[in-house]
Amino acid sequence: MAFIPVPNTVALTMVHEFLAQRLTNTLYLAYDRPITPFDLGDLVNDVIPLWSQQIMPRLSNQTRLVTISAKDLTAQNGLSFEYSGAPLPVAGGAAGPPLPSSVSIVLSLRTGRAGRSYRGRLYFGGFSEAQSDGNFFFNDLPTQLQNALSNVIAGLNNSTRTVVVVSRFFQNAARTVGLTTPVTAVVARTKRAATQRRRLPEN
Repeated sequence: MAFIPVPNTVALTMVHEFLAQRLTNTLYLAYDRPITPFDLGDLVNDVIPLWSQQIMPRLSNQTRLVTISAKDLTAQNGLSFEYSGAPLPVAGGAAGPPLPSSVSIVLSLRTGRAGRSYRGRLYFGGFSEAQSDGNFFFNDLPTQLQNALSNVIAGLNNSTRTVVVVSRFFQNAARTVGLTTPVTAVVARTKRAATQRRRLPEN
């Protein structure tokens, strides 16, 4: 597939390790100007404490946040920055035997506009058996994560950058340039455990 540029927008990816699997979550941030190397490093520095304090305590202690990467999507060979130094890795806070790596909680990013082009989705994985009873999580964990992700987004937004939903397609056709729309809300789509089968090991 041909590269679709998203001007002045960064893909910020949090990379976790869980049960020898690589689990990732990506947020997109649109800037009000061209992106510089300083912007990427500054963004990574900002997200480390936010993700460590908001998200990681709600994941299994066998889940570790190991790397954060930031890439400018303005061009195919855009600026990129990857960090795995101190204070990484950061471990999750929930004790107990791990659930399968495919068990996930789905959070939806809303923009105040209708249609698939204006919604995002994140799958959070890396949980403990002590956090669930069959198909449901204890202590309304999906809502806890919804609030935690809302706090991360609020902490990342500032006068020059905004967390957005990126759309590269419209009615199954590729856009010439990606569309960005600011995120206005985070929604926990279900209280039940979801699944991402592709996260299961092949052997």
